[in-house]
Amino acid sequence: MASRCEAPLFAGRETLPPLWDADLVGKRLVQAFVTLDRLPRLRGPRAPGGHWPRTITEGADQLAQAELEESERRTRQQAANRTVIRPSAAEITHMEAAFEWLSELRVEDSGMALVTTLWALRAARGRSIKKLCAEKQWAPHTFFRKRAKALASLAAVLNARGVPAF
Repeated sequence: MASRCEAPLFAGRETLPPLWDADLVGKRLVQAFVTLDRLPRLRGPRAPGGHWPRTITEGADQLAQAELEESERRTRQQAANRTVIRPSAAEITHMEAAFEWLSELRVEDSGMALVTTLWALRAARGRSIKKLCAEKQWAPHTFFRKRAKALASLAAVLNARGVPAF
């Protein structure tokens, strides 16, 4: 049992259920794509854009930037504050396990695997599911029904195998 001093440390931690359920499987799939985005990029040509090194912003430059539009100012601040925290070995192992679940789901039903994969990818990147349904010309009700069925199916398979929840 945690003391009062340690309570804030344990407040953000998630308690794991003894068995897999659809919500937990969905969280782990989304986390797998978040981990994938945090992995280092392959070597190769640089992305298009400025290739000059970043420099320190002086006072006169800050005054000039104050006149910029809000959206451009936000974009510049995000580029200046970009820090990427690399995933741990445990996170990479969990990511690989989640991707194996998707490959097994593809063998069972490729439609459910496609829906679930695209949902997890869009959710991990903060993109709109409504736009995804519009792009693919899917009915949202059918999309969410297939996703729920796929997550429940994966949870049942993981519970049948006795895979511990992580």
